[in-house]
Amino acid sequence: MSDRYPRDSDNRDVGNYGYDDRTRAYGRQEPYAEPGVQRYAPQKPASSGLKFDVGPFIGGVVATAITTFIAGWVATAIVQAVYNRTGTSVFWMYGLEDPWIAGVYGALAAILAGAFMLLLFQAVPSPNTFFSWIAGLVVVAIIVLPFLAAGAITAAFGSAIVNGLMGFVIVALLSTTAAKTYHGRP
Repeated sequence: MSDRYPRDSDNRDVGNYGYDDRTRAYGRQEPYAEPGVQRYAPQKPASSGLKFDVGPFIGGVVATAITTFIAGWVATAIVQAVYNRTGTSVFWMYGLEDPWIAGVYGALAAILAGAFMLLLFQAVPSPNTFFSWIAGLVVVAIIVLPFLAAGAITAAFGSAIVNGLMGFVIVALLSTTAAKTYHGRP
């Protein structure tokens, strides 16, 4: 017999008896193995507990709040600069003098959205799906509401642009944070 297929009696100390039979399922005992010797360790059953990294999630929520603050501040400053450049003097949602107010509102919204996502992690079977739907509907509402409440259409456009940008930032960053920190049910 060739060296490729040695006899079982010649290779009792070799772990797989000189061949690799990939058709056998893991965890089953080899047919020619000594009785009572198990070749593969049994797999531990998967725990059904929640696998959630709280520290990185909170860090992600704080980073989202900071990013949303900056996005709201920059977007408000740009919209105000366009209003001032075109000579459009309208009172809009975030006022004409303080662009940081939009950033503060956005940061608060990001923190509230993060707390809501944490609640969803504890309560529903697919938190990312529910968060995406709920947050998406809220973003649509905050884009449309200025058109219903504003006196001038230019004020509505400015508010809708800033609100939409901050909403997009919150949904995108928190969804990514959740995907990286939540390892629970699918």
